[in-house]
Amino acid sequence: MRSKRARRLTGCTALALSAGMLLASPASAESPAPRPAAEKPSQAPAAPSKRVVPQADGARSAGAAGATAERPPSRSDLDGDGQSDMVLRIGGTLLTATTGSEGGEFYRGDGDDSFIEDVIPIGDQDKNGSGPEILTLSKFGWLTLYGDSTPTYGTYRWSGPGWQIYNKVFSPGDISGDGRADILARTPAGELWVYVSTGTPNAPFHARQKVGNGWGAYDQLIGLGDSDGDGRGDFLARTPAGGLYYYGSTGSPYSVKPAKQVGQGWQQYNQIIGIDDDNANGIPDVLARSVDGTLFEYFGTGSGHFTTRKQVGTAGVWKDVDQFSGAGNIPTHGKEGMLARTKAGTLFWYDAVNNGRLAARAQISDDGGWAGSTIFEVNSLGRDAVSDTLEIYQGHLYGNDTDFGGGWSSINLIAGPGDLNGDGTGDFVARDRDGVLWLYRSNYDGTALHARVKIGSGWNAYNQILGSGDYTSDGLNDLVARAKDGTLYLYQGTGQAGYPFKPRVKIGGGWNAYPKLVAPGDLTGDGQGDLLAVNAGGELFRYSGTGQAGYAFKPRASIGTGYQIYNGLY
Repeated sequence: MRSKRARRLTGCTALALSAGMLLASPASAESPAPRPAAEKPSQAPAAPSKRVVPQADGARSAGAAGATAERPPSRSDLDGDGQSDMVLRIGGTLLTATTGSEGGEFYRGDGDDSFIEDVIPIGDQDKNGSGPEILTLSKFGWLTLYGDSTPTYGTYRWSGPGWQIYNKVFSPGDISGDGRADILARTPAGELWVYVSTGTPNAPFHARQKVGNGWGAYDQLIGLGDSDGDGRGDFLARTPAGGLYYYGSTGSPYSVKPAKQVGQGWQQYNQIIGIDDDNANGIPDVLARSVDGTLFEYFGTGSGHFTTRKQVGTAGVWKDVDQFSGAGNIPTHGKEGMLARTKAGTLFWYDAVNNGRLAARAQISDDGGWAGSTIFEVNSLGRDAVSDTLEIYQGHLYGNDTDFGGGWSSINLIAGPGDLNGDGTGDFVARDRDGVLWLYRSNYDGTALHARVKIGSGWNAYNQILGSGDYTSDGLNDLVARAKDGTLYLYQGTGQAGYPFKPRVKIGGGWNAYPKLVAPGDLTGDGQGDLLAVNAGGELFRYSGTGQAGYAFKPRASIGTGYQIYNGLY
């Protein structure tokens, strides 16, 4: 099993030496100290070598009267065979899965090493016939355009900041009627905005225009292409309950036709992907991945309707993909897995594999090397998407190869849900012994902290505070907290540093049945944060996120036993 998370723990040996603290032997429980670096075993991620397109009759339904059967150009044909290809993110690596040739790693021509959370294919914008244009969205909110893309390379064209204000950016195809794909973007408040393409590489979009409100009802927005044959792009939207709705073009890029329900039961898929026209009947199709990693294809029959699904390739083979290009889900990043410490002080990492389970554990420290340490696991603080282990030692906070300074002796809890103020950087909260909760915001490299911001007092009412990612489908990171009577509460993120959480919402009681709760990030590949719980007997349960504040988690599912051997899960 390949590892998606290559490096887990801070290398504190250099810090110790620079401070004159030579560690001659492994630290013991009586004498904890910053530990030497621990590397997680890894290997280069691999995607299926070719994307399989199943056979279909290509019949167009009568409901698509007036539509042409001519195959429209693909927005993501990387190898020039006329069919759509995919750019896949596995961990922090972009790979391609093509139809007519072997895929490979997709290199970005600007050399930027910031983590890419989403990929949006938009086709040949400059009409030069030399390959499609592709947009990437970084964790810091930079939208970047690459042109003349091949299965292995994209030439840098343009980049613009500020796109972190949206929780989803996608392309329905051409909705302005100029033959170029446009993009739509949704805010956490549910506002939908359109950016019409200009066709100019160094200034690719006109100023945004508002389409409407109320789009927060959907957890997935899927750019479809022209499904009804009117020459304008359309899109699909899915509710957390699994209802699939079709939105057709009005002929204006600033409005859409009323929603039409075209399916139900689509909650079984963690990512739904617009793939344009695969079977050459002139109508766009969609791919959908089930939680076990099996990919299915639905062929379009017109106006957002589809044939019965067909399985694509071997069952389960696509589970390692964290994000598909053109997928409709809100992308997740920062922590996907669980850190575990044995009673003897040895650390292990459990990787997430997008199917609701954990991979086999990998030892990432010397035997007993972390006994007695005060550690916490937080969402990625730096430019990558690898979560960081923080340690408090002799009043200093260490993490991400950095000494963050002293004054931490009063802190008894740290939780790292991710970006809390909308700048894309990893943030965390810390509770002091008086019960005051503080927000700590990091810089872009995760090597320095801004001045802390007081969130509020009274947080010593909770015996656990944790979080990793989004639990409410708005793209903002949240917290959960367990009161001493076993009641679990949700604190929904606001994206504002001065007021990072809304008032709490009760999730339910009885959570004191679990000695350990863990926020592993997204285990099921749908962009929703999940929760893990271990009972006194060591049985591990997964509570999958629903994306709904009032009903945050699905009923539990048992996914393992024997976890009583650990005295710490993070």
